[in-house]
Amino acid sequence: MERYFRLNENRIHYKVLGQGNCVVLLHGYLENLEIWNGFADELSKSCKVLMLDFPGHGQSENNTEVNTIEGMAESVDAILMHLNITKALLVGHSMGGYVALAFADLFPEKTAGLCLFHSTPFADSEQKRANRMTEIEQINRGEKQAIVDTGVPIRFAEKNLPKLHKELEWATGIALRTNTKGIIDALKAMALRIDRNYVLENASFPTMMIFGALDNHIPVSVTSALVQKHKKTRTVILNNSGHMGFIEEEDQALSAMRSFLECIFKSA
Repeated sequence: MERYFRLNENRIHYKVLGQGNCVVLLHGYLENLEIWNGFADELSKSCKVLMLDFPGHGQSENNTEVNTIEGMAESVDAILMHLNITKALLVGHSMGGYVALAFADLFPEKTAGLCLFHSTPFADSEQKRANRMTEIEQINRGEKQAIVDTGVPIRFAEKNLPKLHKELEWATGIALRTNTKGIIDALKAMALRIDRNYVLENASFPTMMIFGALDNHIPVSVTSALVQKHKKTRTVILNNSGHMGFIEEEDQALSAMRSFLECIFKSA
């Protein structure tokens, strides 16, 4: 089921697959819900999968300012209420992980579980914030193509690029179609987000982190620090993945997600 939902002045695009307990898949920066296609199709064989395009991404509008992570989380909540879904597992890829954390922070009673998929609970460093502001300047100069050409390939582990050239081309196309204002709003939201390590520390629901051993965005040192810091959080390392494990090692990622789902909803 692929539909639209009006949230304030914005028409939000979403898609629902399967039946049963609900998993919400949240896409990352320069992505839209299509990025989950193959993964969602397989996951929907055993549960209900909800995906949405954040405002300014994919087919969702951004006629009003939605430039905070909390605002994105509220759009997720609005769709869940629209669909009469009272509780869900939130799975966020990269930027989507920041949104999943904010949702769990704002709506813990609606959070059955939380999975950070190539994402962290840290706020941006000063250098990272500066980099995002530079990227906004590039976008304003009309340099989206250069940002995409540089940024999308490094999401994949270098050794996987030869066999995933079609997937790279597909991900590049998704990035290029992203609304310019949507990109700027997303960059502002990520730059301004707060540290949410406390959400994992204090969670009353199951939590999981999935990392890629070859991720160019999240160094092994950061992964190790998070594993040590959040010992009650289930951790999965995809040994042959960069930042796109649900594509690079789909079978392994699906296995981890199904195991997590069983843990969450069996005990519910």
